[in-house]
Amino acid sequence: MLNLVQSADGMASIGGKASGLGTDVDRRVMRTLRTKSDAVMVGGGTIRAESLSLSLDAEDMRPVPRAVILTNSGDIPLESNLVRDPRQKVLVLLPESAGQGAERHIERLAEIRRVPAAASGEIDVQRAVEILTSDYGIDVLLCEGGPTLNRALIEADLVNELFLTVAPMLVGELNPGPTSTQAPRERPLSLGLISSQVVGDEVFLRYAIK
Repeated sequence: MLNLVQSADGMASIGGKASGLGTDVDRRVMRTLRTKSDAVMVGGGTIRAESLSLSLDAEDMRPVPRAVILTNSGDIPLESNLVRDPRQKVLVLLPESAGQGAERHIERLAEIRRVPAAASGEIDVQRAVEILTSDYGIDVLLCEGGPTLNRALIEADLVNELFLTVAPMLVGELNPGPTSTQAPRERPLSLGLISSQVVGDEVFLRYAIK
């Protein structure tokens, strides 16, 4: 399963952080999906971007899903950015092509598993999922991003379900690049939902800009 949130104009983060898009309701949905999963997976870029937990709420006594992190370089700030839950096992997947020193600064914080690399030298996500299933007994895998990992899983035809939250805001050019002609926006524009309609597989949303 993929679970993702994006703004109404298709942005996946604010200032590089997806947490700025989610509401309390969205976070409750995320935690509910985690309770149905054997593991929660993110890419290295997501861990580098912000501090996050891949576990359940402390008061939730259900089995905690394993945390799985895919990284092509091993350059992930686990100690500072992964909010640790003592109940949770953490597994880091590295490609076999990564340098021998890639795991040195994270090996005391997580189990490390080398995975065959694709022709690009990056982790072969097909083999990664096969290893998670066969060696770790993971039948239900929840991926929470980021966009690069989501795209790799979709292109490998590994995704069965997609959960998408559309955040009621326009992010636009909060951090325009050097070639952008748009003036930077100081904050997202809030939206108010006027109506929604489902026709077949299409969803039509009407918003007012607050």
